[in-house]
Amino acid sequence: MLQNLILIAALLPMQFDTMFTVQYGGKKYEFHVSQDDLQKTPAWPANQENPPLSARRAIDSATKQLATLLPNGKDWRLHAVTLREIDNRWVYLVEFLEPLRPGVEQQTAAGFQLVVLMNGTAVVPRVSP
Repeated sequence: MLQNLILIAALLPMQFDTMFTVQYGGKKYEFHVSQDDLQKTPAWPANQENPPLSARRAIDSATKQLATLLPNGKDWRLHAVTLREIDNRWVYLVEFLEPLRPGVEQQTAAGFQLVVLMNGTAVVPRVSP
């Protein structure tokens, strides 16, 4: 009986998550993107000039998500927008820099990167201490 169970498990399609991790403020933010989530998003065919979701909409979605994750999230500055291919689908990685502190001449700003799917959904992270 156990051998049959192992064979059945081996025949099931394997589903892997792609994970992006950010550490900030003593917490770990894990953004999991499952194969199922990706398949529910519009494809970006090679013959299509622009992605199905505009960069502006991805930035808006990420900005709203950041405001819910961090107490001062609405004050962070946009730093970079990157497209990343995952298994023939695409996601946006939208990175923000923490707000500058007034009166401090030289400062290093921490970054915070969020994941936005091509359907406009910002991935909600799992947060752990």
